[in-house]
Amino acid sequence: MWQFIQKCSVRQWFGIAVFNLLIVGCFGLLMRLKVIFPLAWANQKFLLHAHSHFAFGGWVSHALMIFIVMAICGLKANDVLPPRYRFIVVSNLLASYGMLISFTLQGYGLYAIIFSTLTILLSFTFAWFSCRDIGRSGLPKVIQYWLKAALFFLVFSSLGTFALVYLMVTKQLAPLNQLASVYFYLHFQYNGWFLFSCIGLLLYWLYQSTGKVICSKQLFWSFFACVVPAYFLSVLWWKAFPQWLYVVVVITVLVQLLIWTSLMRNTLRLRSQLLEKLNPTIRIIWYGVMLAVFLKFMLQAASVVPALSKLVYGYRPIVIAYLHLVLLVIVSLFLLGLAVQLQLLRFHNGVKIWLYIVVLGVLFNELILTVQGIGGLVRSYIPGANQLLVIASGMIVVGLVGVLSRQRDKKIPS
Repeated sequence: MWQFIQKCSVRQWFGIAVFNLLIVGCFGLLMRLKVIFPLAWANQKFLLHAHSHFAFGGWVSHALMIFIVMAICGLKANDVLPPRYRFIVVSNLLASYGMLISFTLQGYGLYAIIFSTLTILLSFTFAWFSCRDIGRSGLPKVIQYWLKAALFFLVFSSLGTFALVYLMVTKQLAPLNQLASVYFYLHFQYNGWFLFSCIGLLLYWLYQSTGKVICSKQLFWSFFACVVPAYFLSVLWWKAFPQWLYVVVVITVLVQLLIWTSLMRNTLRLRSQLLEKLNPTIRIIWYGVMLAVFLKFMLQAASVVPALSKLVYGYRPIVIAYLHLVLLVIVSLFLLGLAVQLQLLRFHNGVKIWLYIVVLGVLFNELILTVQGIGGLVRSYIPGANQLLVIASGMIVVGLVGVLSRQRDKKIPS
């Protein structure tokens, strides 16, 4: 086992990440089935905790760690990880599997809390080593800023978890306090760690492919400055919300929208140079991801209306649709596309078909969640929505199985 870990290539580590995404998909499918069938042996709340925690630790964070190490160490698909990162990645995987099992069996019990705490401590360790090595990497300064900021938000987001623990210990876990703590963690994971890592990795790939950096330091610092104020979008329902802070929030969402529009425009200007280097299938997927990010910022801009913000952030189906938009449509599809571009996923016509099934499943899932959420807001029941969600989840699972099953195809070059 230890010899396998020592010889495991970057491609194989990412293969484990895709397998973990498959597990996340299977748990999602199981939860959708439980809505339709009794399945008395499965606790829906426990499954939800296992699903969400493993999606963060076993899929997204694991994949981002692999990509960031590739970027700062200049690794290729068949290279092995440096020993210190190998230890962190293996430890994070073990802790993530521990969370998956313990949350499934007992929910928020002792073992689940222990494994969750371990993943947080390991994220601190990864951030420490990575920040040190980023400065030595030789990457352009702006790309270094994006990756360091992502690591900062990875650590900063843990304050939401610690606040939740404090509220539980001091018995101040009122619903609004709990929501504020959970949204703090989610905001700085989604809009900090996840988003900044993906943008940094996109800039890295563009730089490797064209020799150009499409983002200025001013754009970066403007975007960075928006992240903390944007958190208050999710807590506009606070009593006596200051008027000056509301103005800051409104300005923030508009600035974010302008910055992303500028980044999209700068990226599209390089399309003639990228035609030979960007896989046609991935080009389509990434165009969709770019539009999804634009939609995300548009939705944030719309939510500055206090009444709408209170309605949306307090209504579970809408929150679930938004979280899936970011985690599946934006982050997951971008990472799968990046893996193809960096040859961490072997790609040919057979893989393309299965990847399209994954993409269609993700988009179908988001469509049904959105329609279901809007239907709930207007108090209109959508017949067959739960069954359609099962089909969407099934498509994702089947597609991922197909992608993984074709990775050993001998016809595919390394």
